[in-house]
Amino acid sequence: MLADIGRDCAKVEDSIDEFSVGDGSNPERFIVTTSHPGESLQDVVEFAELFSTDPAGKVQIVEL
Repeated sequence: MLADIGRDCAKVEDSIDEFSVGDGSNPERFIVTTSHPGESLQDVVEFAELFSTDPAGKVQIVEL
């Protein structure tokens, strides 16, 4: 799961979708992305922690 925040976050999200998933023909290439312009990092992390992950609730912050 990737949740973007900040300037141009929607563009980053679209680029990652295109790179990771491509045309969608390969079901093994699956990623969930979201963009959150105008939201705080804390709010986005709390949102990301709601997703089912392994280990549970594990969220990693990557800054570009």
